Amino acid sequence: MSGPEILHLLAIPVPPRTLQYRLKYLVTRNRLLMDGEGRRARYRMPNVATDAGVRDENSQPVVPLSEAGAAIRDYIRQTPEARKPVGYDRKFLDRYRPNDSFYLTEQDRYHLAAVGRPQIAEQPAGTYAKQILSRLLIDLSWNSSRLEGNTYSLLDTKRLIELGEEAVGRAHLEAQMILNHKDAIEFLVSAADEIGFNRYTLLNLHALLANNLLADPAAAGRLRYIAVRPGRWWERSIIRACSHRICPSSAMTTRSG
Repeated sequence: MSGPEILHLLAIPVPPRTLQYRLKYLVTRNRLLMDGEGRRARYRMPNVATDAGVRDENSQPVVPLSEAGAAIRDYIRQTPEARKPVGYDRKFLDRYRPNDSFYLTEQDRYHLAAVGRPQIAEQPAGTYAKQILSRLLIDLSWNSSRLEGNTYSLLDTKRLIELGEEAVGRAHLEAQMILNHKDAIEFLVSAADEIGFNRYTLLNLHALLANNLLADPAAAGRLRYIAVRPGRWWERSIIRACSHRICPSSAMTTRSG
């Protein structure tokens, strides 16, 4: 049947271009078959028995099928009208007892367990992190810096790490903060067997994260020996509130003084 003939039979008329789009959609999904090209194109319903056999000869399944599997595949490819209706078998579920009865045979269960078990040796710490390091560097560097008030976008961070390009209109310290986080992540991944809650790890992380961000460059990677007071008004208010909650007497003394 040609396109104009199909258009004439439609209960609700559509533009010819819309019909062509819909016919192409049905053909690509094997709902219709097209013979010929252009104005000579003719459309017809697929013959399940014939067309399925041709398709099987020309294409190989992604997963190899047994004879029983191939028979089931061919059966469900038929139209619903061609299949035999079956009812719901309640006994199929009632007979099952968890950890006592099985739907699959013992041979099938062992086979599935074997093919599903990864055939790899035990890997050292940090192996998976190294495989996804490029993605970790961008995502974690961006999110970690964002928690510190960094205004770089995820795209800006990606360009900085991959291309070394700083974002226009942003302070250089923001770029330095992101690069420091990148270095810290690389350190954690590369030294996965050595890191821990110890002096070596903490001081090295501090040195990497504080690089070129402190007024005193020598303070990076060292324990702090001077008091640090928050500079913003909202930081001071939070500190005062926390101090009042933890130690009311000291907070009152600070207010009275």
